Amino acid sequence: MKYLIIDKRQRVEVATMGEIPTGSARLVEELKKKDIPYDFAYNDEIAFLFHNGSTVIKAAGHDITEYSNVILRGHSLDDEREYQYKRFIIDYVEQYNRDNPEKKVIIQNSKAIKNLPYYNKIAFAMLCSKNNLPYFDTYFHTNGEYLKERDMLKEYPLIIKEYTGANRTEMIDGKEKIKKNVFRLEKDEDYKQENLDGQDLSHFFIQEFSDAGEDYRIFVKLGKVIGGWKRKAVNGFMTVSKGEYEMYNQPNEEIAEIAERMANVLEADFMAVDFMYMNGKPCIQEISLHPGYKAYETKIEGEPVNIAEAIITAF
Repeated sequence: MKYLIIDKRQRVEVATMGEIPTGSARLVEELKKKDIPYDFAYNDEIAFLFHNGSTVIKAAGHDITEYSNVILRGHSLDDEREYQYKRFIIDYVEQYNRDNPEKKVIIQNSKAIKNLPYYNKIAFAMLCSKNNLPYFDTYFHTNGEYLKERDMLKEYPLIIKEYTGANRTEMIDGKEKIKKNVFRLEKDEDYKQENLDGQDLSHFFIQEFSDAGEDYRIFVKLGKVIGGWKRKAVNGFMTVSKGEYEMYNQPNEEIAEIAERMANVLEADFMAVDFMYMNGKPCIQEISLHPGYKAYETKIEGEPVNIAEAIITAF
């Protein structure tokens, strides 16, 4: 048995420290506890060789068929090619496994990645709509002229978000910081607010605004909820900005049922489903096949589930 972890390079903090991303570092810790050998590679260390009718894929110089288990972590949200790399690897490994049934390579979330061909907010919305899963009313227009084309979501307040979920960077006190491309709209003039003004709004979509002030992250392993947290906004409308966390390992029946339905629709080995309430009902806010969990392990009182151990055993 040998594991391969593939992750994205961090744009700011971790990259400058020369360390692998926090989530992957925790996976390494758990693999070491179990004495399982492993390698780590970044998405920009994948090489594809096609020669004389054969294919070879290498990760940081190692043939991917050397591994028994592969965990595909993050990818750049503003470069869709990195998600495509995952699909290339999965397609290749499926053929390899058919030809080599005695030495199979297992890729985590391979079915889910194939069931979700596009990893962006509109793809998530369409997935929820197709499968009757609760999602926020959403409006996307390819020209981005929402003031002229505002024929579906007319009432403020609204939220406007970047299509792929990609963040922006800002210089704050001389340091580059990652900031969410999420803005609240109270009136027409808010399209000109700082950091939104000048952006190409054809890269953005609009959703109805929830004033619940709380969101929830639910971790689902092999189709069953195993833990989660809830977070309360304390600085503005976004819970991610210095939010207060609370353990939520046993979510209410409605949230748990929706999270498990989503995981089963995707056939996900491991994922997180994020929720906010709208008009008293939970709506899916976000899904992730490679969720972060540092806050869950470090910011919450109580006994957390070992998410890293759950991930390395979710096959």
